[in-house]
Amino acid sequence: MKKVVAHFIRKNTQLRSSFIQNQILHHIDYKPVIIYRYFSKKNDGGFAEFPRTNISILDLSKNKKLDINFRYLKKLGSKDVSRVLDFLNEHNVSVLHFHYGSDAYIYTDVMKLSKRPSVISFYGYDASSFKSFLLGQGKKMLRQVFYYATCILAMSPDMKNDLLEAGCPVEKIMVHYYGSDIQRFYMTRNYGDKDIIKFVIISGIEPQKGHIFLLKAFREAHERKKNIRLEIYGDGSIKNKVIEFVQKNQMSDFVDFKGKVVYASQEHLTILKNSDVFIHPSVVAVNGDKEGIPGAIVEAMAAGLPIISTFHAGIPYIIENYKTGILVDEWDIKSLADAIIKLAENSELRKKLGVEAQNYAFKNLDLLKKEKDLENIYNNLVKDCYDQ
Repeated sequence: MKKVVAHFIRKNTQLRSSFIQNQILHHIDYKPVIIYRYFSKKNDGGFAEFPRTNISILDLSKNKKLDINFRYLKKLGSKDVSRVLDFLNEHNVSVLHFHYGSDAYIYTDVMKLSKRPSVISFYGYDASSFKSFLLGQGKKMLRQVFYYATCILAMSPDMKNDLLEAGCPVEKIMVHYYGSDIQRFYMTRNYGDKDIIKFVIISGIEPQKGHIFLLKAFREAHERKKNIRLEIYGDGSIKNKVIEFVQKNQMSDFVDFKGKVVYASQEHLTILKNSDVFIHPSVVAVNGDKEGIPGAIVEAMAAGLPIISTFHAGIPYIIENYKTGILVDEWDIKSLADAIIKLAENSELRKKLGVEAQNYAFKNLDLLKKEKDLENIYNNLVKDCYDQ
């Protein structure tokens, strides 16, 4: 009989985040159940469609306006804590998995009272900028999370350092990247010379994704190399700023804003198939937001695309410069423009980097392999809990 893991998220639309969804849907020896605090009808949270499943879900959103404790303390009130504990007992849950360290704060009383081991996955801003939230209140909230959690999962050594700086005990941190659905994105491709070289970025349009940095570099590259084109897919808080930059700088002839695309859809796969270079120059945002390891980069690697990115957060841990991609320093516009031109002019380099990236992704970043690692973490925590 499979053991049960309870996945905790803040709102239902986070099930549309591919990195959360994949971990829930691809369990091997565990059966998932889901708990969330908010219900939203918005089309937000991510770009994947969560399929209809038989997974049991506890929706805590009803009567939230009457929950004074939650309104002012941002934690579940005693009635909701009891509802969660009853749900955990009803489903014989063995381990708790919280997604986003910032959101895990909502459930600290559940961690405290459940007598079950708990895992918290950090993904980016929650390990970097959140500690400055509300003039330092974020750091205090994280310290409670660190205190009650059994295990903290960092996506990379860089994120581990951020968590240590935020006050997480070193003995609680494990470096674990959750992986991507490599098999779904695998494809063969033609790396030959072409009249037009198409660059593509697929991501949320947020400051840390580097769109403005990219556009400045691409404008410079296009002045020297006229047969390059850029397609931008996604949606987000600075979408209008990105569109305005393209229009203001008269870049519409070689930069095309396409809007959002559903994760792993046929359209998504076709975009990757028809592109020549994947470019994703992440940067630290003004407020300190950082990436973890962008899933879009891993998906493009699986598709055999050569990658251009930056020495940012966890990216150098999956891309070796000039072996599985090209990395430049954040906001180094000339270096990014040079990299764009270099790959546009050299089909052999595109092939070399694309093939090496695909091989690396299959060997080291596959979701199913990483899911086994995650369940081994669960098993060890459960064993330790019952051995005590």
